[in-house]
Amino acid sequence: MGFWKNVANELEYQNISRKELAQKADFAVSGISLGISNNSVPSADVAVRIAKVLGVSVEYLVTGKDSAQEKPLSPQLNRLFSNLQKIDSYDAQSVNLLVERILNKNASTQP
Repeated sequence: MGFWKNVANELEYQNISRKELAQKADFAVSGISLGISNNSVPSADVAVRIAKVLGVSVEYLVTGKDSAQEKPLSPQLNRLFSNLQKIDSYDAQSVNLLVERILNKNASTQP
């Protein structure tokens, strides 16, 4: 995956809009569309600001991996991720909603 694809994934994960990212990282929102269409990486200072806003490393945005934070997943999580990759996006959204509801239920029942 490329830089902007990793940014897009992180935006979706964190529920942040492109416009909000551009405002917080102090660059033009059109830069995202331009970067995607050119399949380019922004200048280092812009990449650092984007990473800071998203709370991830520049390495993660460039490579999709963050060697400083990588830790092995349990076999149970590996199996879960493997299974999730096999289902379509509609079903994946359903699974995500289910997990969020379980987390919200658990959070509301804890003192």
